[in-house]
Amino acid sequence: MVKIQEPCLVVGSQGMLGTDLVRLLEGRGTQTVALDIDEMDIRIAESVMDGFEKYHPGLVINVAAYTDVDGCESRPEEAFSINAQGPKNLAKASLDSGSFLVHLSTDYVFDGNKGAPYVEEDPINPLGVYSRSKAEGERYVRELLPESHCIVRTQWLFGLHGKNFVEAILTQARQKDVLRVVCDQRGSPTYAPDLATALIELCNLRPRGTLHITNSGEATWHEFARKILELAGLGSVRVEPMTTEELGRPAPRPAYSVMDNSRFIGLTGLGLRSWEDALEAYLDERQRAI
Repeated sequence: MVKIQEPCLVVGSQGMLGTDLVRLLEGRGTQTVALDIDEMDIRIAESVMDGFEKYHPGLVINVAAYTDVDGCESRPEEAFSINAQGPKNLAKASLDSGSFLVHLSTDYVFDGNKGAPYVEEDPINPLGVYSRSKAEGERYVRELLPESHCIVRTQWLFGLHGKNFVEAILTQARQKDVLRVVCDQRGSPTYAPDLATALIELCNLRPRGTLHITNSGEATWHEFARKILELAGLGSVRVEPMTTEELGRPAPRPAYSVMDNSRFIGLTGLGLRSWEDALEAYLDERQRAI
């Protein structure tokens, strides 16, 4: 992989994806500035400008977000300040400094009614506060930085450095003999190190516009849970299906939000491995870490 030759600012560096991204960038010899909210509060324009003036990044990767989908429903101001105002401030600073901005977004900008994998040009229709705040963040980046941005939509992220569905299932399996998991939402589980590697490839290419990047294949949360337990040697724990309505969460969720990765594959010649293979790698890495 070609080394990125200019300073790279990673915003949200202590999160699940940010941690893997910084590790990979530094491992490739990239001059990396890793900032989180204590060093740069993206909600505040002055904080963002101070960071840009101090570090002069040529490349900015924004993986900071308020991702508590249900929490966003009761805290809309916080959701929009981080997920919309934050990208707006970063886009303005990037424009002023001549930086290229890679911004992470989500499958939740879609309503899930298409019934086939979403391509980048499909119309968005965000359903809840989290979804609307992320869609607004996308809009600001496109409008304020039309020639120097890449928006990457991803979904169902799991990895070693944060709360995720895999850990939740493993924790529940240690406490219960029967789990109930939603069976009417379908997406593509995505492994944080695989996504981080893909993002670095994009940073070398600097493509303008929007791209979808996930691990390949698709599953429901129920199917995902069953595979987790199978690979973890906990197949004796029964996983029963339940509907989204039965679960009764505050935020609406798209029923089918699988995304088409063809544009990314065509651009890079790379495709992310299957989510099943990525899950197996995660469980192996998790065991070594323990």
